[in-house]
Amino acid sequence: MRGSQELGTPPDIRTTFLFHPPVGDAASWQMTVEGFVHVLTTSFSEAFTKYRASHLRDKTVVDFEVEVGPGVWVEGVANTPVEGSAVITLVGVSASEAAQFALWLRTSMVPTPGLVRFSSERALEGGDATEWAVPSGGDLQQIVSVLEGHVARFHGH
Repeated sequence: MRGSQELGTPPDIRTTFLFHPPVGDAASWQMTVEGFVHVLTTSFSEAFTKYRASHLRDKTVVDFEVEVGPGVWVEGVANTPVEGSAVITLVGVSASEAAQFALWLRTSMVPTPGLVRFSSERALEGGDATEWAVPSGGDLQQIVSVLEGHVARFHGH
């Protein structure tokens, strides 16, 4: 991953975030891997993408890296475990970096802003099944606050 700037405040905890549609409406995004790549590369001219076979399923996934803000690069994987559904994983990011991606996802990728849920690797490892929601309205700082609260809860800060 390239160099990055932070919007949030210390401590700078890096984690893996997973973004997905509501569990009860898994196909609400109607996403395909190809559709995701199209919107991503249209939105981010410097985006890097690479298709590959999933290690876990007989599906194609896409690895990606994008600059979501000046000097703020995130990398991740997008896959569609079930037709129309999606899981987009950001690896080794801070809450503020993930929030910038989540804002783009909410405004550019999903059909309705209220359909973005998230969790983190630490939460899932701890058995948390909560459907954490990215705010359906508001600005970047509101999303940062929600993601920072999630990180604080599961990283003990």
